[in-house]
Amino acid sequence: MSYLSFPRLHFSGSYQADPSTINNKPERYDIDLFQPRFQREPFGGWNPKGTGALRFQNVSITSAFHADGRSAAPNPTDPAVDGSLIDGGSQVSAKLVDLDPEQQLVSQIWGLELQLVDATGRVVCRGDFTPTSFADIWNRGPKTGEIVPFGASYQSVLTDVRWLDTSGSPFLDELRETTADGLLSIKFNLDGFQGDDQSPDFTFGRIVGSIGAYQPGEPTAFVAARRLRPQPGSTLNDAPCRLDEATGTVLLDLGNSLPTVTAGGNLVDLGELHLAVLPAHGRPVRLAPLDGIDDRFYRERAGVAAIRLEREHLALAAENRLAVLDSAATPKVLLAENAEAGFLRANEFTFRLYPEQPHDTTSTTLVATRFGRPAARERIFVTDPSGTAPLKFPASVVTDENGRAELTVTATDPGNPRGPLDGLFCALEYTWSAQPDGPPSFPAPHRQLNILVQSRFTGPDRPTWVTDVQPIFQQYANLYPVMRDVFDLANYHHVVAYRHRIRKSLLAPRESPGHMPVTRDLSPGKRDMIVRWLGIEPEPPMLELDTVEELRRVLQQALAVEHSTIPVYLTALFSLKNDRNLEVARIIRGVVLEEMLHMALVGNILNAVGGTPVIGRPGFVPVYPGPLPGGVLPSLRVSLRKCSIEHIRDVFLAIEQPEYPTVAGAPFTGAVIAPDTFTLDDSGMLLDSDDDAMSTLEKWYVDAEYNPFTIGWYYNQLAMAIIRLDDQLRARGGTLFTGDPARQVRWPGAPGTLYQVTDRRSALLAIHEIIEQGEGSPHDVDSAEHVRDREEFGHYYRFKEIVEGRELIRDAQGKWVFEGAPIPFDPDGVHPMVDNPDTYALPENTPARAASQLCDRVYAELLSTLHQVFNGQPGKLGDAVGLMYSVQVQAKKLLSLPSAPGADTVAGPSFQV
Repeated sequence: MSYLSFPRLHFSGSYQADPSTINNKPERYDIDLFQPRFQREPFGGWNPKGTGALRFQNVSITSAFHADGRSAAPNPTDPAVDGSLIDGGSQVSAKLVDLDPEQQLVSQIWGLELQLVDATGRVVCRGDFTPTSFADIWNRGPKTGEIVPFGASYQSVLTDVRWLDTSGSPFLDELRETTADGLLSIKFNLDGFQGDDQSPDFTFGRIVGSIGAYQPGEPTAFVAARRLRPQPGSTLNDAPCRLDEATGTVLLDLGNSLPTVTAGGNLVDLGELHLAVLPAHGRPVRLAPLDGIDDRFYRERAGVAAIRLEREHLALAAENRLAVLDSAATPKVLLAENAEAGFLRANEFTFRLYPEQPHDTTSTTLVATRFGRPAARERIFVTDPSGTAPLKFPASVVTDENGRAELTVTATDPGNPRGPLDGLFCALEYTWSAQPDGPPSFPAPHRQLNILVQSRFTGPDRPTWVTDVQPIFQQYANLYPVMRDVFDLANYHHVVAYRHRIRKSLLAPRESPGHMPVTRDLSPGKRDMIVRWLGIEPEPPMLELDTVEELRRVLQQALAVEHSTIPVYLTALFSLKNDRNLEVARIIRGVVLEEMLHMALVGNILNAVGGTPVIGRPGFVPVYPGPLPGGVLPSLRVSLRKCSIEHIRDVFLAIEQPEYPTVAGAPFTGAVIAPDTFTLDDSGMLLDSDDDAMSTLEKWYVDAEYNPFTIGWYYNQLAMAIIRLDDQLRARGGTLFTGDPARQVRWPGAPGTLYQVTDRRSALLAIHEIIEQGEGSPHDVDSAEHVRDREEFGHYYRFKEIVEGRELIRDAQGKWVFEGAPIPFDPDGVHPMVDNPDTYALPENTPARAASQLCDRVYAELLSTLHQVFNGQPGKLGDAVGLMYSVQVQAKKLLSLPSAPGADTVAGPSFQV
């Protein structure tokens, strides 16, 4: 028995499927190459902000049949027959999940709870849908607009069925008595999915289905009976079929077999159809007409035809191939069993394996039938068509007396063949010698075993965010941006704030709708490492620089932090009209040049410790508006906006806020070392340094206590790691500074000193240069007697001059005050640039869109050239400078173009690559 038997009920209505589509392409998993535009249409597919949710909508019970085949009367005779089928009610929505970007044709439903509600509104039965993959996908109708013409079906069982008050429903009492093991069989068909986000029906489609009794030993994902398949020239799809000898009925499921005039619309009129047999010798024999194959039949009976046969016709059907014919004088065979009326299918055919016990092994039951009866002692052959799958399995298995054979598969470690995309997708094919299902090299997805073998992963006992967790969470944040509306998985502070909830979701059973991630593609090894990190008290560590590799990784993030401020400042600078706000422009331009110097200093340090600076990749460029990279300044959200006093006050000053560390219990606001304690040549090479001064600098780094997650704290962590790791390596006769000195970049005329970093001292001085000029500067205007010129103050005080409208000068008492020459700001001297310019938000086929794409291209070329500069071609720095001016030219052109036809705002640089 199954849904394709008696008793059973049918239902019809709508469903909503809301998958995220960004992850459909393997290349999107590389966080270094991910581009923000992938998070919008059309670059991220038709639904880049999908939630993964699947829901039933307005699904009604349309008919029911008793065990003897009689139709059950609706309310008031039987309130259940006039009821509805709803999902959830006490939990979050179910999830629709692909197995892998390289296999999207076995999407599974996870975490679906269904409830049967009678006509009075009472829940009379509920159960949990066992996760399964769809089958028999096909082009059911012509494509119209963005309506997807595919049809597919899901068959599974409802487990842990809880019967509530079924009094007054003879049908439910009968169904309850007939079914076994606390299960019910369910099958439903989906079609007419709407993929146009401008439609009110976006992400909705049609659903019809059936629920019936379950008996022990039945497959859960298909009917182990007979299978009618399309014949040449037919427009129909596969149809399961079963002889119910108790009622003398052939039950033929045409629900996912009949084509539609439009996607999700009416059925194509195929004329009169007939159930027939195909004798081994002779002409087809019609058994009975298939009456009432129309839209009502599909809606009310889910396309399941029940054909009563006379005894002699039942005998013919039992021993001959079944078929569906048209009504022509010379009938055309539309559907038929294969030559031997054989059917072979694996009950479960979609798996996720991980090469460590207990996750490395799975099994499935292969079921073979002939003429709907068990095919005993059949040898089933199993092959790996690729010849390279990291799987162990028998070459063949033999069915038992019940036509069943157990197939066990064990995974080995596939390594990392797909880089950022975990593991490897594998397909195993199974067939018997007669090969009744067609050529084995071209099986349908549900007629092969689809297996994702994940890569073995061993994380550290004490993971950190920067080194271990963030690269994993960044991938999910990229691919599922809808999560950012709740919390940002790429943001350390958001993750820590929600860590108990995240930990609970990670540890929830995979079948739970609350399991995280919804994709079910996080390997057990990575999950366990993340859970360890989340459980570290009092707070999961952001970074602990205990190895050279960790130091290199954090230096790369420091490179990204320095770069992230440059587009913010440049956008404000470019927005100033050429002949207005000249002093404001001078101040901002000076800070931009020093930020470029800081970026170069970090690049030189990274090269010196044997790292490889990564600059010319999309993942290097932050998303605006958004946080700064690396988890620094967590409460700050940075935008690209035109220049204004408010923007400078709220964003620029927040970025550059001086950080006064505590040293020996008191705030430190003075100079650490004097400039005359070391000597440099014109190229930035350290020639000599005072030992006492360097000892003072090292001690200051070690003793200084910053507020966590500030930029000053970040650089102080780097400095202490350099001291600690260099000490460890020196003790073993080595050195931290293994990089090629030829990769050091020189910048004659730099706004400060671009150190050639070759040893510990030059590295610490380079960090000191960054701190002195900008973020983390310990200078304070109230204790800065040693400062001789206002240009020596950090970036915060230069931007503060714009906000205050006055130069910073030393007054008669020797104090530094904002009482110097006026620095006026004229709002009319600023182009009316749109906030957070976005190339792909501009109208297509407009001058602004074309100009913005060109500006992005030039900026990408600039970053690519800088990547070359810091990776062995320092002589190309002049080319990078030239490209910087080209970016300015293109940005200024954008500021002369409207952001949209008739708009009051103009376009601006988006800095997208």
